[in-house]
Amino acid sequence: MGEAMGFVVGWLRAISYAIATSAVSLGFSSYLLTMIDLYSIHLEIVLAIGLILFAVFLNYVGIKLVAEIEELLVGLTTGGLLIFIIIAFIYGKWVPSRFTPLVPYGPFSIIQSASLAFFAYSGFNTVATLTPEIAEGRKNAPKAIILSLGISTLLYMLVVCGMLALMPWKLYTVTADPLLNALNFSRAPHFVDQIIGAVAIVATVTVTLSLIVAGSRTLLQMSEDELLPKTLGKKDSPKRAIILIGIIAIFSIFLGNVQYIALASNFGVIFSYAITGLAVYIVRKRNVEGPFNSPFYHYVQIISVILSFAVMLALGEQALYIGSVTIIAGIFLYVLEKEERTHLKK
Repeated sequence: MGEAMGFVVGWLRAISYAIATSAVSLGFSSYLLTMIDLYSIHLEIVLAIGLILFAVFLNYVGIKLVAEIEELLVGLTTGGLLIFIIIAFIYGKWVPSRFTPLVPYGPFSIIQSASLAFFAYSGFNTVATLTPEIAEGRKNAPKAIILSLGISTLLYMLVVCGMLALMPWKLYTVTADPLLNALNFSRAPHFVDQIIGAVAIVATVTVTLSLIVAGSRTLLQMSEDELLPKTLGKKDSPKRAIILIGIIAIFSIFLGNVQYIALASNFGVIFSYAITGLAVYIVRKRNVEGPFNSPFYHYVQIISVILSFAVMLALGEQALYIGSVTIIAGIFLYVLEKEERTHLKK
């Protein structure tokens, strides 16, 4: 689709990873402060920044250390979610009133809800950014994405059903710690609160680490494709890219509450998904085959593009504004970088 489109998509992905990092870090601080029964907006921000700095440090040390830590943390997170689901089955009220009406605010509310929760699915692209570092990456990375997507979606659905059984849907508001709210309302044992709170903290640390990995690797790949300065780092040590993602993430904390930050992050994610679907269609039209081919072509691609733009329109004015500014800034940087490369070649 051309170098310019490649730059815009990569740039939006990197910025989205950074902004999502700030949203998740705020979730971390909110859960932590709820657990110790101490809340302060200033302390929440300080703790979020502290987590980002810690994640940047671990990534700076090396990807091998991050991978070892993540393997442990993901196992703990999955176990904790299963505990929450079991507790919900025990203490929840599985009555029709908790699940009806099925779509209280109309069909479009599903798209609006998806636009808010979409950044949770940005993590699956983390696998794609590590393709060059995975054994037979071009073949195994797509399979890993599909497998992790299926497992996570099933867990998400079970957790949401559990939340609805524990607390009426009307009582949920904009908050970074909904699981604890649901458990407190249902008067589940206090030790369960502590377990789920700890798991939520572990989960947010895990996601923060992986988002910084994804963001830095995206910038690194763009650097290797000569779309960004070579000074961002080498494949085995993208230290400058890691620091840059960390800085953007810290500044993104001040965009607003966790809802606005999540919506702003989603713009780049959804835009890149829409363009990716279009790119796959173009590649297949040119009869280009690879070690992994998308199933159900071309229906998957058409549906993907249509739904992506539908969700993007539901993001709201602030997210669209931030996304548009990000695209303009990215185009400006691309033009500067291209001029620099042209000058050096002369």
